[in-house]
Amino acid sequence: MKYLLSLPLLAMIAVLLTACSANHHQSDKEDLMIIKSPNDQRAYKAVQLDNQLDVVLISDPSLEVAGASLSVGVGSYHNPEAIPGLAHYLEHMLFLGTEKYPEANGFQTYVQKNAGFSNAYTATDHTNYFFQIGEKAIEEALDRFSDYFKSPNFDKEYSAKEKHAVDSEWSMGRTQDGRIINRLRGITANPAHPATRMSVGNLETLQDNDNVDVYQAMLGLYQQYYSANNMKLVVFGNLPIGDLEKLARENFTAIENKNIARPSIAVQGLTAAQLGKHIDYQPIKPMRELVIEFSIDDNSNQWPYKPNRFIANLISSEEPGTAAQVLRAKGWVDNFTASVSPQYYGSDGIFTINIGLTETGVDYQDDIIATVFSYIEKIKKNGVDEVYFKEYRAMLDKRFADLQVPQAYRQALHFSRAMFDFPIENLINANYVLSEFHPQKIQQILDRMQPELARIWHILPSVEVTEDIPYYDGQYAIRPITEQELKLWQEKAKKQQLSLPEENDLFSSGKAQIVDNDLASPKRIVNQPGIEAWLTHSQYHQSEYGYVQVMFNTNLPVKSAKNSVMSDLINRVFAQKTTALRDKAGRAGIGMGIERPRENHALTLSGYTEKHPLLFARMLKRWINLEFDAQSFDIAKEGFNDWLQGRKKDDPNRQLFTELNRLMSTHGWTDQQLAEALAEVRPEDIQQYHRQILLNNRIRIYAFGNYTPENVEAIAASTQALLPGNWQAQERYLSEYKPVKAGIEIEHNGTTQHTDNALLNAFYSPVDKLTTGAELLLLNSVFNQAMYNKLRTEEQVGYIVGSSIDRIGYHWGLMIYAQTKNTALQPLQARFDLFIKDYRRDLAELDESVFDTLRTTLIAQINQPPGNFSDEYPRFLNDFYRGNDDFNTRQKLTEAIEATSKNQVLSLYDSLLLGDNAERVTVQLQGELFVSP
Repeated sequence: MKYLLSLPLLAMIAVLLTACSANHHQSDKEDLMIIKSPNDQRAYKAVQLDNQLDVVLISDPSLEVAGASLSVGVGSYHNPEAIPGLAHYLEHMLFLGTEKYPEANGFQTYVQKNAGFSNAYTATDHTNYFFQIGEKAIEEALDRFSDYFKSPNFDKEYSAKEKHAVDSEWSMGRTQDGRIINRLRGITANPAHPATRMSVGNLETLQDNDNVDVYQAMLGLYQQYYSANNMKLVVFGNLPIGDLEKLARENFTAIENKNIARPSIAVQGLTAAQLGKHIDYQPIKPMRELVIEFSIDDNSNQWPYKPNRFIANLISSEEPGTAAQVLRAKGWVDNFTASVSPQYYGSDGIFTINIGLTETGVDYQDDIIATVFSYIEKIKKNGVDEVYFKEYRAMLDKRFADLQVPQAYRQALHFSRAMFDFPIENLINANYVLSEFHPQKIQQILDRMQPELARIWHILPSVEVTEDIPYYDGQYAIRPITEQELKLWQEKAKKQQLSLPEENDLFSSGKAQIVDNDLASPKRIVNQPGIEAWLTHSQYHQSEYGYVQVMFNTNLPVKSAKNSVMSDLINRVFAQKTTALRDKAGRAGIGMGIERPRENHALTLSGYTEKHPLLFARMLKRWINLEFDAQSFDIAKEGFNDWLQGRKKDDPNRQLFTELNRLMSTHGWTDQQLAEALAEVRPEDIQQYHRQILLNNRIRIYAFGNYTPENVEAIAASTQALLPGNWQAQERYLSEYKPVKAGIEIEHNGTTQHTDNALLNAFYSPVDKLTTGAELLLLNSVFNQAMYNKLRTEEQVGYIVGSSIDRIGYHWGLMIYAQTKNTALQPLQARFDLFIKDYRRDLAELDESVFDTLRTTLIAQINQPPGNFSDEYPRFLNDFYRGNDDFNTRQKLTEAIEATSKNQVLSLYDSLLLGDNAERVTVQLQGELFVSP
């Protein structure tokens, strides 16, 4: 996978402006109608080109962007046994020029100059390539993109460099617990299965020897599997379907069809020899997890009946008497979920129950295991009931009827993967179809869920481990589940008194009344001493959906490190005590949360609004009357401490931004200060602090979507009515930031427990105007890719290399950063400085037409209508948090971009990056395990 250089442009702008089965292989695919939800206005068409390349076209006139996603049916499971990582290496090598466009990374440069982004990844069974670009550039973009699948150069000059890039990507992930656990699932599987081999590759596995020429093997893999009939393509844009089809045929029909069969994995991943085991893993980060895993046959072709999801819903329920609720009540677990991957190993998969343990729970693992198996037996006897089926089907029907369309590039990504597994007409509705009740299919899975057939993972710092994990940090051990354990669990299970979930009273299958959308921008509905409420209606996705945030606005959390810690603990305790309520709401299509926007506490509801009054009343009462008993308090402290300790193990590039945020904050507490404050906090302290928050605040309400003014007034009134009688109304508190001053230099030198070094330079402008943001957005559109091409592709001074925009209060800045395993910090800084100096010439020579295109495309993307409700409701949130009651930042920014000239960007470059008119922040992190080359 190529590291995404920076946030995709739209995502970056959002950060700045808002809060944080087998296919049908018939020849005439034009007759296939993709089933879509009633409110989906996009047009879809499936075609098959003359070379048997299956294509889906997505047309949406509202889009200001266009793009494509192409998946090839070959992945890491298909690597030659002697060359682990070859498919990933091929993915890296593919985009290094073509016969028609020979420039290495030329496609990425073209995309970014047109305000877009591109990336690729290698999975176990497929490899994907995708991009998004300004809609006016789609014709040339498709010409360039398709050429990589017709006549790639595979420039041998970059062969060694891309091996190093693959090696860096492996190095970056070798200490990540998620990747290590995934690796363990491979090496503890059937030794004959390809999952046992390392998938990503590194310099060792991609090394030439007397028997292997890796470059030639890579070419062979391409020739063998990169065939049109083994590819799935999705093209999206605002052009009519006919025009998109024409572009697809013109550009992709020439891809060679080698008439191959898609490779498959017939070897079973988990045989009887791998079942009935304990797997002990000592994690890198602080983690306490118990995972109960079962082998299941690949039943993905049963998607219309959803037996996997039926069982997972019952197992993970948090209703009273369920396993999850009972174990939480005892203080043994703080997380309980179920997931299914039916094709994990290809021909078979896994059903997984993930249980987060508290420190106390570590001592009761046998009891927890017994409780889970007792609950599974309860489901086997009484849970395979049509009542649950009907309720689940009603929920799915309602969700599909109101289904929100995703961002176009995300939909294209999903389609190009799913076309291998689902009938094309079901690409959208496959996850929402529940055709009929099939108890025997459910029972087939439950029959596999026996204690003696389980794989039980103990992911704990305290476990005894004996075996190294090849190519990854950490150790593990395997031991059999004994007869004594089975008897113990059976005896403990007999003592359990468990219940299956009751009917969900928060779900309504009916359709609520939809309000008129006459408020296009936020209007103040309530304006009383200490209480303000704003309401906006959806202009693009008018439906039953709504989002409301009730903020208890106060400056108390920023007054000290201890207050900051207690604020975090309050939210953790509240989350614990509302788990069952949030779980029930979520199953009914209602999101419920406790958040900390801008350090404040806020209760949030989202989704179907019909039950919002009922749910808000329940949630508010629990918030007002929150009690901090010893058990919930201790669990919250454990969670905070785990998070704090885990930050030290984050990837170095993530630690860069953590340090930057701390340095630029007026209340940037160090981890040491937070740890010391945590040690001081007592239950009585936090109870008193919570009382102070309730006594001293300003109620700020942001409502968006299907609410009337009267609904919002009622929320405000009910909130005020439950506040303490001696409530002190406060003035609006807005986040404070350090002032930015020209000529100031701030430097942080630290260490990180990694093999890699990391470096960040940030240049903040003292000019607190949107014009600066406009200039920097335009600059970064070309600077980012140029830096990546030079420092990463050509010189390999780092694997993660990029630039991005930041905003501190009203001050804008440019950040450049890198993570590297082969360059010391001093020469890396020198290379940053030289690139900044040299790029001035490239920027000056940038053609005015390119700059005009950037400006036009950037404005179009900012003004892009939101694709769904979830994209729309945050559009005014950042102005809400900043106290901008005009709610016009988006409009003002586009006006500033429109008025920005190339000379203005050059002038900013000279003063901010080359001159002394910036506050410069440098963060250097020395890898403690870094080995100088």
